Amino acid sequence: MKIYKKISITSQSKYILLYFSLLPFVLSQSLEIGSHFLSNKSQPFWLVSNNHDIYQNGSVINFEYSNNRKFLDYGLNIALPIDSPEMIFFNNAHIAFTKNNLFFSIGRKKFDNENFTLSTGSMIESLNALPIPKVSFGIDEYHEIEIGTIKFFLNGDFAHGWLDKGQYIKAPFLHEKSIYIKKNFFDDYSFSLGLVHKVIWGGETKSHGIQSSKFIDYTRVVFARPGSKNSIEQEKENALGNHLGIWDFSIEKEFNSKLIRIFLEHPFEDESSARWILNEYDGRYGISVVEKNSNILSHFVYEYINTMDQSGSEGASDSTYGWDNYYNHYIYQSGWTYNNKVLGNPLFTLGSNKGRYSDNNYIINNRIRAHHIGLAGSVSNSINFRMLLTYSENFGIFPDEDYYNSINETYIFDGGLIQRSALIEFTYSRFWRNLNLTIAYGLDSGELLTKTDSFVIKIDYKFKL
Repeated sequence: MKIYKKISITSQSKYILLYFSLLPFVLSQSLEIGSHFLSNKSQPFWLVSNNHDIYQNGSVINFEYSNNRKFLDYGLNIALPIDSPEMIFFNNAHIAFTKNNLFFSIGRKKFDNENFTLSTGSMIESLNALPIPKVSFGIDEYHEIEIGTIKFFLNGDFAHGWLDKGQYIKAPFLHEKSIYIKKNFFDDYSFSLGLVHKVIWGGETKSHGIQSSKFIDYTRVVFARPGSKNSIEQEKENALGNHLGIWDFSIEKEFNSKLIRIFLEHPFEDESSARWILNEYDGRYGISVVEKNSNILSHFVYEYINTMDQSGSEGASDSTYGWDNYYNHYIYQSGWTYNNKVLGNPLFTLGSNKGRYSDNNYIINNRIRAHHIGLAGSVSNSINFRMLLTYSENFGIFPDEDYYNSINETYIFDGGLIQRSALIEFTYSRFWRNLNLTIAYGLDSGELLTKTDSFVIKIDYKFKL
């Protein structure tokens, strides 16, 4: 089996020149150089999902440097695809200032939440796509608030971002905000409640033209108000823009050497699912168990994802609720995606079905039932492992039954398509000096994705300059 293709001398010289051009800027910083080699062009689901789209053009050579000081945090990640080095891209490029638990950040910033390394990913924003360039500010970590005798912790952020142009004539904007409240009970229990709200707005689309993007329209977006008289008809009845988000609940308990967390993310796309919760039991349910004193199995995650309800298969007559059609939108028909990757949970399938919802790519599968297990641990002091196992039943979107009856065909997702995806990964830390080696094997089988398997070999070197 061929592990990688030979790089031409021309390509090598580009990498060497880039490397030495970076040195003056990182002499006092941490530099990591890595090579990721895909064994073939097939891309099993868990090899290419939830890694910030690093393999968008296959195998890569990766340069990353960062600095995390008390008041200043900045980083840069440059990825050079081996087969097409002209497609260089920035996986991370940000600068952030922090003081007294408050932060201000500019740029494209990766967030590597340890809770997501074994997870399928958040229903609102996972690690699946490239980070969106944003300007954001908020509370850096949970900040203690005391009102009389009541004590709790608060976290949140407020941001403005820029989505990619993609299939649009002019790229739309992204508005986002979140607030989390955490309360400790007794000595070892805590409960947190969060609300995350994101909106795609502005820009210009081929089907619906220029969208409202004045400051007054921005205020309507922030407060989820209907559009002005100049907006298209649906935007006058609904909140302006493509609104989506989650209610986020979790309970944590420390039990001897274990930290147990039970969580639920409940998605919403309109008022019916945000306020009235007409989409009932849709969400990502899970339990996470971290064993602090165990090396063999240190972390276990189980998740159940169900998005079958979606407030029903038909919209209301005034278009304000019903048929939530998660991650899709009638104006922004690329849906909840960035650079052709799903921004939320990657189990939602991006594809095309010309002549129906849209002639471009959109979310063709958002009605899902799935079980997922994630395991992490170590087999020695220097060798760690990670394992992901996912079983899903996929029902597409609510179909236009009259259309399929008229052409005497059956909807491809009718009855559900079964899919199984797995990943096993071993990381050997400092197997030679400061070199780290990771070997991962991914496997797909089932009816939704192409049956395939593949290896990824990662070699990286991290040091201070």
